[in-house]
Amino acid sequence: MADDRTAPFSTGGFFLVQLALMIPFVNLILLLVFAFSGSMNVNLQNYSKAVLIWMLIGVGIALIVGVLGALAAGGISAWLENVSDQYQIVK
Repeated sequence: MADDRTAPFSTGGFFLVQLALMIPFVNLILLLVFAFSGSMNVNLQNYSKAVLIWMLIGVGIALIVGVLGALAAGGISAWLENVSDQYQIVK
C-alpha cells in the first residue's frame, strides 16, 4: 500500500485532476480532500497544497486591490464633488 502513495502520478492522472479542478466550487472541495487525505498519492497531495497556497495568495491580492480600488473611487468621487461645487451652473 505504501508503494501506491509514493508511485509517480501519471500524466493522465494530472490531466483528469486539472479537468476536475475547472469546475467552480468543486475545485476547492477536491483540493482540500486531495491535500489533507492521508490515503492520496504524495505527489497529488503536494500539488494540491501548492494550488491552495496560490489560491490564498490570489485572494489576498484581490482583497488588497479591492480595498485600494474602493479608496481610489472614494477619492475620485470626493474630487469630482469638489470640482462640481466650484463650477455650478447659475440659471
